Parts: sequence; C-alpha cells; structure tokens
Amino acid sequence: SRAPAAAAAPPVALAAMPARAALAAAAALGGALGSGEEPRLLPSLCEGCLPEPLESWHFGGSPGGEPRRLKSPSRKDFEEAARSGHVLIIENASAGTAMEGWSCARLAQEFPEARMRREYDWVTNPEDSNLLTLGSAGWISKAESGEDASERLRQDPKAPPFAPFYWGVREHRQGDIGSRKVVQRIRELISDSVPAFMDPGNADSLFDNAEFWMGAKGTGARAHMDSHCISTLSVVLSGERRWRIGPVPRLPRGAGRSRPEEVVFDDGVAYKAGWKPLFEFTVREGEAVLFPPGWIHETLNTAQGCTVALTTQFDTPRPARYYRTFYQRLRRVGDLHPCWGQMVRWGSLGVPKKQWPSGPAAARAQASKLFQRRNGTLSSEELDFFDADADGVVTEAEFVETFAGWLETERAVQKERPVQMPAPDMSLDDPSSTSAARPAGKAGGEL
Repeated sequence: SRAPAAAAAPPVALAAMPARAALAAAAALGGALGSGEEPRLLPSLCEGCLPEPLESWHFGGSPGGEPRRLKSPSRKDFEEAARSGHVLIIENASAGTAMEGWSCARLAQEFPEARMRREYDWVTNPEDSNLLTLGSAGWISKAESGEDASERLRQDPKAPPFAPFYWGVREHRQGDIGSRKVVQRIRELISDSVPAFMDPGNADSLFDNAEFWMGAKGTGARAHMDSHCISTLSVVLSGERRWRIGPVPRLPRGAGRSRPEEVVFDDGVAYKAGWKPLFEFTVREGEAVLFPPGWIHETLNTAQGCTVALTTQFDTPRPARYYRTFYQRLRRVGDLHPCWGQMVRWGSLGVPKKQWPSGPAAARAQASKLFQRRNGTLSSEELDFFDADADGVVTEAEFVETFAGWLETERAVQKERPVQMPAPDMSLDDPSSTSAARPAGKAGGEL
C-alpha cells in the first residue's frame, strides 16, 4: 500500500524533535497511544532511543483490573487495537460462526479419533506426543496435576492446580492430530468461524495456528510467553475461563539481552520471577480475548463442567505499531527471537547493516534521502511502524525521526551483553513516583 502524502503540516512540527518529544506530540494530537493526555515514559536504553511508555498508560487499566470490553466491534476498531497491541475482551465473538457453543462433548463426538495430549506430563510423555484421542473415556471430567504443580502453586497460589488437555490443530503438517478427513473437517469449521469483525482473509492463518484448550474446572495453562510474531485471539466456545495476563517484562539498561533462540519465560518460569499480571478477568462463553505477541498469560477453567477454548493467531493486521512502541524489550527477550528479523526489516526498510549511518545527524540525512527515493511508498506494516501519530499518513518528519530513533535503539540493544537469562524488572510501577523507585536487577541473573 502507499503511505499518503501529508495535505498540510500538523499543528505540532515533529521534524526537529527528539524521539521522546515526538511521542509526546503524537499523544497530544490524539495519536497511536490514543487519549491526548501527556504520556508517561519509562527510563530508556539511550538518550535518542525510541521511548517506551508506562504500560498502564499505553494499555489502560490498572493491575488486577479488566482490559477494555467491546461488544461486536467493527473491523476498523478491532484492527486499530491489533495494530497497536492493545488487549481487548470481545463480547459475542463467536456469534453466527460454525463452532458457536461447541462443548467438549461435541468435539469428542465429532472427532473421536483426533489425537490430543494432557499438558505438563513430562515423565510419562517427555516428547509431548499426542497419546490420547478426543473419544477417550473420562477426560472431560478429569482433573490431574501436572509435573511441578506443587512447586508452581507454592510460587504463586493462583496458578492453575490441574493440567489441561490440548488438541494442537497447528501440528497438522506433522500428521499427528488425526486423519486427512479430520484435518479437512476442522479446516472447514475454522474457515467458517472467522468472526465478523475480522478480515475473512485470515481464514488460513486461523487454521494453521489453531489450538483447542479443554478441561474440567481447575485445569488451565500455566503462565508462559509464546513465540508467535502475530496477534492472538482466544475464543471461549463453551464454559468459562479466568485470565491473568501481562506485558513483556521491562528490561532496563544493563539487564542484558537474550542469546538467539533462548527461551526465557517457559511454562511457569514467570511465577519464580515474581510475575505481576496487569489484568485479571473472566471470559465467558462466546467471548474472546485479543492480545499481542509476547504477553505472559495464564488461564484457569472456572465453569462447573468442561470448558473449551479455540486459541489461534491471525496474519492481518500485523502489530507493527506495538513492535515500535516496545522495541527496547521485544528486541531483547529470546522468546520473541523469531520476530527480531521482521522488526529490524521494518525499522531499516531493508537497508543493509553495513550501510547504516553513524550518528543521529547522519541517520536523519539518510532517512530523508530514503523517504524521497521511496516517494512515500511503504508497505502497510512499514506505514504503521513509522506513523508516529497513527493518523494514516507518514510525513517526512515522522519518517526521519522514527528512523533515527530506531537506529539508536538497535545500536543500544546490540551493546547489551548477551546472556542466557536477562534480568527482568517485573514491576508495573510508575518509576517517576518516588515510592516506586527500585534498584535494577543484576544482568544475567537466574530466575
């Protein structure tokens, strides 16, 4: 797509501003972070780095509360939230879809030979093989503790006590979820279950990433971070789930950066690290949760019977604004290593590393030339990455300042020491408050 040219200069010129001031100006204009109030910014990796806003300011709400609820949102509202990485509870999300109201029993009846597994069963199933079938007797009412359950409950008494059942449709290419007939049937059902607020072109990605999480009361997924680079939608088809969810933890200067492919927040590790979720809420039958890549999340089935949820990811739109807004941490946590390449491509617009300019002044000069050479033509993701005020138009000023800020941030990231386990700051406090001041963790500390 083409980034439209600006019809007139914005009320506040961004050209001469450093990145932190540019973000404040964008907010004052009612831009990407949305309310027009003055942004609260976190300490940065460097003076010219892309700033990170306080989590509660960007995402709204307060610890322990609910994210925003929308009832039957328009596609525009949904896509705006997805681009910015906002968390939503969506009511009536499954209304009119092919799998509306499907229960655990209905799934077992329709797909008795489909293969699934119980989670956290590492002693008897160390390879996470699909040892069970949906038609197996008794699983719908079974509540069994997974490995390390007592330790996780000691670390966090709210952790789910029992292990859920998992049907990983996303594993269909491995031939381990059922026959071709099973795969074709569930593909058709998911394709016919694209919500009205979503681009129908997402049907393939919804199927390719689909997971069914099922279980009796007390079962649930432990707090963990996934490595998905696209946003997640989780729909409760029947039953009820409590969610606890929070952003990628802060990584202050000196905390280090993950080595490539190092998983930091595997199942339950967040409890040991002192995880503080930003939101805690209940999602009922027919409702869905939208959240961006990297969010640590935990679920607990709370209905008396068996709860089933369809959790999947979608390609359109990609959360490019979110990646820019929290670049400092997303670019350093190993769980999101698969996403680092696309983050760098968006920020650099494909300029090879050996051609990156040295210093802010040279970066701005190169960015100006690049903008002119491109004649304002950007992909939809590049537009979102560089559109600081989220008005759908990338001015040369926005482009130049964002490019310069991105380059400073990328260089600051590279200066952080590669460690097996970066030392996160799990706080959600406003560091500008004297009562919230706290020392930074030791880089490379164990969790």
